[in-house]
Amino acid sequence: MTGAPRDPDDPTVLRPLTLSLDPGLDRAAVAGWEAWEKAAAAAGAARVVAWLLRRVGPDAEATAEDFLDTVEALLGATDPDDRVMARAELAESMTGHDDLMADTLWDGVLGHAESVGDGDMLLDAIGHLAAIAEDHGDPLAAAEYHLAYLAWRRQPDSGGDPEDVQATLEEVVRLAERDGARAEAALFAFRLARFTRLAEADDPRAVEGDWENDPAPYPIWS
Repeated sequence: MTGAPRDPDDPTVLRPLTLSLDPGLDRAAVAGWEAWEKAAAAAGAARVVAWLLRRVGPDAEATAEDFLDTVEALLGATDPDDRVMARAELAESMTGHDDLMADTLWDGVLGHAESVGDGDMLLDAIGHLAAIAEDHGDPLAAAEYHLAYLAWRRQPDSGGDPEDVQATLEEVVRLAERDGARAEAALFAFRLARFTRLAEADDPRAVEGDWENDPAPYPIWS
């Protein structure tokens, strides 16, 4: 999936909060997490830490030591699981301070979660990405993230806690209402009620696989 809007003419675009004085890393951050991590590896941990400190600004009260271990782990890890854990830790550190960088890094966590089928990691990344999109006035993009989780969860071998599905459907209903999509909000509320009945009846479909009769993914409104 793509992150929050990046069109310079879009008022909801995620822009750097401070001048970093390292335009190569700035450009890479806009290009996506893979491009940024490649540029970060070329720049080295010390430059990346300095860049991050300028991005978060003085209000974050962060120090080089706060970032150094995580950056070194991210750039030096050879195991994909170790690398994504460092990526998620860095994304968490940037959340609330630098929306562009947080969005870029959480998108990388999301991509890994999708590739390995980790439902908990998927939910964590989607929760952060959706929150960033909504904070920037785009409830439709936020809902798309939640629908991506539901699409994954409905796959034959995907399973998880029914409460995660219920909470995700509740978020879609809320976002549809915020976006003025009343008919879609009502439709997803109906889907939520139907799923809840399955969960209360201990139907195995509430725990694994598709609970719908129609296998088509849930569409997003426009």
